[in-house]
Amino acid sequence: MEKTWLDSIDRLKGVGPKTSLLFNQLGIKTVKDLMFHFPFRFEDIQVRELETILDQEKVVLMGQVVSPPVVTFFGRKKSRLSFKLAVDDFQVVEVTFFNQPYLKKQIELGQVRAVYGKWQEVKQSLLAIKIINQTAGDDYAPIYHATKGLNQSQIIKAIKQAFTDYQNEIEEIIPGFLNDQFNLISLKEALWSMHFPKQEQDKIQAQRKIIFQEFFLYQWRLQRAKQKRLHSNGVEVHYQVEDLRQVIQTIPFDLTHSQKKAVNEICRDLLSPFPMNRLLQGDVGSGKTLVAFITMIACVQAGFQTAMMVPTEILAQQHCQSFNNYFESSGYHAEMLASEMKEKDKQNILQGLESGRIRLVIGTHALIQETVQFKSLGYLVIDEQHRFGVGQRQNLLEKGLSGHQANVLQMTATPIPRSLAQTLYADLSVSTMEGLPHGRVEIETQVVSDKHIDWVYERMQNELDKGHQIYYVLPLIQASEFMEQVENVQETCDRLKNEFPQVKVGRLHGQLNKEEQKQVMTEFKANQLQILVATTMVEVGVDVPNATVMVIQSAERFGLAQLHQLRGRVGRSSLPSYCFLIANPTTDQGKERMVKMVESQDGFELSRADMEIRGMGDVLGRNQSGIPVFTYGHPLQDEAIMTAAYQSVGQLLEQPELMTTEEAETLEKYTQLIKLEI
Repeated sequence: MEKTWLDSIDRLKGVGPKTSLLFNQLGIKTVKDLMFHFPFRFEDIQVRELETILDQEKVVLMGQVVSPPVVTFFGRKKSRLSFKLAVDDFQVVEVTFFNQPYLKKQIELGQVRAVYGKWQEVKQSLLAIKIINQTAGDDYAPIYHATKGLNQSQIIKAIKQAFTDYQNEIEEIIPGFLNDQFNLISLKEALWSMHFPKQEQDKIQAQRKIIFQEFFLYQWRLQRAKQKRLHSNGVEVHYQVEDLRQVIQTIPFDLTHSQKKAVNEICRDLLSPFPMNRLLQGDVGSGKTLVAFITMIACVQAGFQTAMMVPTEILAQQHCQSFNNYFESSGYHAEMLASEMKEKDKQNILQGLESGRIRLVIGTHALIQETVQFKSLGYLVIDEQHRFGVGQRQNLLEKGLSGHQANVLQMTATPIPRSLAQTLYADLSVSTMEGLPHGRVEIETQVVSDKHIDWVYERMQNELDKGHQIYYVLPLIQASEFMEQVENVQETCDRLKNEFPQVKVGRLHGQLNKEEQKQVMTEFKANQLQILVATTMVEVGVDVPNATVMVIQSAERFGLAQLHQLRGRVGRSSLPSYCFLIANPTTDQGKERMVKMVESQDGFELSRADMEIRGMGDVLGRNQSGIPVFTYGHPLQDEAIMTAAYQSVGQLLEQPELMTTEEAETLEKYTQLIKLEI
C-alpha cells in the first residue's frame, strides 16, 4: 500500500486505536495533521550554570546522577523522590520530586540527566518538576495543546515518529521558483523547526514559510474563482443613464462624493458582459443602502428583476419603507418577502416574482426557499453579507437567468482597513465609502465609571425631556449564562423604570420569539417606547432617527468594532447624539479600547486598531467576515507576506508556465484539500 502523509495517524508506530481517538479529539486525523499541530509555546531549557541562577528561578540543570534514587512515602498517597546530581565540575545538588514515584525507573546511577525545576538557593537544591529528554545544545522544549489521557511526552514521541516514517512523503506545495524568489526554506525543514528549533532564527524562518503557504493557498483559491467568473456569462444591464440621473435628482438631498463614486463603479460593472461580484464597504451610517437602491433601479430600468436580502424582517420592512418613500413618486415600488408574512400575502409576492410583475423585492432568507422563482433576476444585493453563509448566497444566485450568472453586490458595515481590502477580498472588486451623509453629526462619546452612573442618568433625562429616545445595551453573555443575561435585562429594565417613571421602557433579548422581537422594535421605532434595554441584537442596522443616546454597560467587554457598530445606532439625524461607555477596564487592552473609542469615529481606523489589539479572529470571526480566520498568519501583522502571496498568485495565473506539471498537480491537490470559507 502506497504511503502518503495523508495516511491515518494510527499507521504510526506506537499510536494504537485508543491513542488515535485521543488525537482525533484534537482534530488530528492524519500524519499531516500531526505535523501541523504546532506548539503553542516553548519552554527555555538551556542548561544553566549554578552561579547565574537566582533563588526561586525555574531552570534546567544537567549533570550525572551520583546517588541512587530513593522514594519515601508519607501521609496519604504522598511521596518524595530524591537523588544527587553532579553539575558544573562536579558540584553536587539535591534533586527532589514530590508525588512522582514512577520517575524512579527513569533515573539510574551514573546516567546524565536534565531536570527542570525551581532552584532553592539556601538549600542548594532543585525542587524538580519534570525530567527533560534533552541533549546538550537543545534550547527549547515544545509545549502542545493536549487532552485528558494524552500527555506532552506522548505527543512529542508521536511527532518524532511521524518525521522518522514520513519525512520523505512531505510534499512541497509552493512552486520552487517562489521558494527561491522569497528565500523560503523547504516545507520539510519548516515543519521540523516549528516543533524542534535549535535557535530563535529557526523558528522565524519556519513561521515565515508556513504563513506564506497559508496565504498563498487562500489567494490561489480566491483569484482563480475571480478568473473563472470573468469567463462566465453575466447579465448585461443596459440602463438609461439620463433616466437614472432624473431619479437621483428626486432625492431630497445631495449624494456624498463617496456615494456618487460607488454608484458609478457599480453601474460600470452592471454594463459589463461579465458577472459583477463587488463588495461595498463603508462605515456605519455612511449611506450604503441608498447606493444599493439607486443601482437596483438601474437594473429595473433595463428590464430585469432585482432582489435585496437582509438578515431580519425588521430591516426588510425598514428598507422597503425607505425605498418607497424615496422612489415611489418616480414610479418604482419595492415589495417585501419574509417567512413570517401571512400566507395569502406571501403567495401574491411569489406569483409576482415568477411572472415578472414584481421587479424589485427586499426580503430575508425567505428569498432562498425553493418556492421562490424569478422570471429574470439580474442583480442581487446582500446587506450585512457576513450574516449569511456561502451556501445561502449561492442558493439565491442559482435563481438567476438560465445560463447567466446574476450580478452580485455584497455590503458590509464591518470595514476592512483600506490597505488590506484588495488582498483579503481578492475575488471581489471593492468599493469603499468614507464620511457621513449630509446633515449627520459626530457622536459625543464619553467613558464613565459605575460610580458616576447618576451623571449618566441626568444626561439621559435631558434627552428624554426633549422627546428623544435611548438605547441601553448590555453585553452578550456566554450561552451557559443565558438565563443570567435575561435576568440582567429584566433587572436593568426595572431599575430604569424606577429612575424614569414618566417614560415607557422596553426590553429586547434572545429569549423573545421573532414576533415579540419585531413588536418591540416596531414600538421603539414608533416612539411608543422611549428607552430600549437590549443585548447586542440592536447592532443590526435598524434606523431610529429620534434615538440620540446609546448607553453601553460593561463596555470593556466589547471589541472596538462592535462598540462602533452599536454607537452607530444613534446620530442618524441632525440631532446632537451621545454615547456613554459605562466601563471599569482592568487590563491595558480594555483601557486602550476605551481611549480609542473617545478619540476616533472612523470605523476603518477602529477596525484596524481592534485587529491589532485583539487579533483578527476575535474582531471578524469566521462567520462575521466572509474571510477565514487564519490559523497561522495575521493579515495585519504579516501584511507584507500577504501582499507577496497576492502578487505571486497573480503572476502565476498570468504565467502558468513558471510551474512544472508536477508542481501544478500538487498545488491543485492541496487547493481541493484545504477548505477555506470564501
